[in-house]
Amino acid sequence: MVTIGKYLRTKRFFKEMTLQQVVYAAKHDYNLSTSTSVLSALETNKTRTMDGALLFVLADLYDIDLNELRSVILDGKKEQDLEK
Repeated sequence: MVTIGKYLRTKRFFKEMTLQQVVYAAKHDYNLSTSTSVLSALETNKTRTMDGALLFVLADLYDIDLNELRSVILDGKKEQDLEK
């Protein structure tokens, strides 16, 4: 299973961006404040909640198709539910 965190980390890797560069772009291009620790927690699946605005910003920064993002999130949710 590809988690949303692993998926986002991979997309960031292929865009050749550091966490700090993502924080800077989010603030200056989208007026969205975040931190490297928030992004790291998201990428390592250490958070159970996701900020919707942040997901849209990351999708735009990483050129992610929103339908693809939706599929990754919902497929991960379905697998989590099956594991319970």
